[in-house]
Amino acid sequence: MAVLNQLTARESQVAAMVSTGMTNSQIAADLGLSVRTVDSHLWRVYHKLGVANRASLTRLLTHRA
Repeated sequence: MAVLNQLTARESQVAAMVSTGMTNSQIAADLGLSVRTVDSHLWRVYHKLGVANRASLTRLLTHRA
């Protein structure tokens, strides 16, 4: 998926987890990160992919899959 080439490995991982419906708290717990770190990764994902929210991110990822 070419759009994901813009993302770091961790950003791709967080984006994929968001697209499955996981909350930031769940993602943080699974990855051993703080919620704030997940927030930061997600903000960078939104910025790089030009989306504004979780729904738009999920739509983009499922459309490209």
